[in-house]
This record gives sequence, structure tokens and C-alpha cells, in this order.
Amino acid sequence: MSRNGRPGGDVMEIRKLKLKDLEGVRKLEISCIREYFKATIENKWEELPEEWKENLGASSRKHFRAYLESGLSFVAVEDDEVIGFLFAQMLHHIADAENLVWIENMGVHPYFRRNQIAYRLLTACLKEGIAQGADVAHSTIQPENAPSILLHKKAGFFMDPRQVALVDLRDPKLRL
Repeated sequence: MSRNGRPGGDVMEIRKLKLKDLEGVRKLEISCIREYFKATIENKWEELPEEWKENLGASSRKHFRAYLESGLSFVAVEDDEVIGFLFAQMLHHIADAENLVWIENMGVHPYFRRNQIAYRLLTACLKEGIAQGADVAHSTIQPENAPSILLHKKAGFFMDPRQVALVDLRDPKLRL
């Protein structure tokens, strides 16, 4: 049964990201980011500056076009509604790889989770990455996100225990 209550509903489709998906994918990505903030980050969503919220995520106006043009970003759609997304792009000459698929963010609407949608999005991205000449794929996963770890292992990823260190080079308090 589909989410709208109709038996069967339209068939769920995995396809490349299109410009027409911007509004639906933005709504879903922000929902997933808010869920993440609530579970893992001390700051409350409401306390973040509006500029930060507008620029968060691959679906922000600042970043969307790069993921759209990459040909490596995908959506899951049912009844003309985005129910899942994966944002990725190709990076070059990174980590001993000529071409690296960088998976930035992925998410599935809570109602549709545990239905292989994320796996189908991930494998579609990896297949397209191979077609575009990728040597390796990289996906950042939070250590407490057991479902994501299992998903990536199922798709053939191995888990690297290193931590990622980040610095905002625009931070006025940065002392260099």
C-alpha cells in the first residue's frame, strides 16, 4: 500500500536527479538534517542562523546545481513525490584515486525506510560512477548510524575507523 492509502500506488522509481526535483528533495533533505541535529548535535535547529540553514545540504541553492550536473545524484520517486535522495559528485586526484565518487548525503522518508530504497539509490550511484570512470567511492557515515553502516557494508564498502578533521577556513577566530 502506498503512503497515500491507495493499494499499490504508483511504482516507486529510482532515477537521476532532475531540476524539477529541487523543491521535493530540499524538503526531504532538510527534514533528514533536522532529524540528525536532534539526535546528534548540541545546537538546536531553531538556534542556527538563517544563513546556515539556507546553505545546509546538497539541495541548497548554493550547491544543488553541482549535484544535478554530476549525473551521480539520484532520487526515489513515488506518486510524483520525492521519497529518497542521494547526492554525489565526482572528485579527481583524491586519495590515490584518479576519479572518486564522493557521496555527500542520502536520506529516505521515515515512512519508506527499511524497504531497500537507500540500497537501490546507492547501487544506482555506484553503477553510474563506474560508467563515468570512477576508481573508488567514498561516503561519510556517522559512527552511531548502524543502519547506514550495514547498508554500506551490504553494498561492498569497508569501514575505515579514521576520524575526519574539519576546519572552517572562513572562521574569523581561526589563527593561522
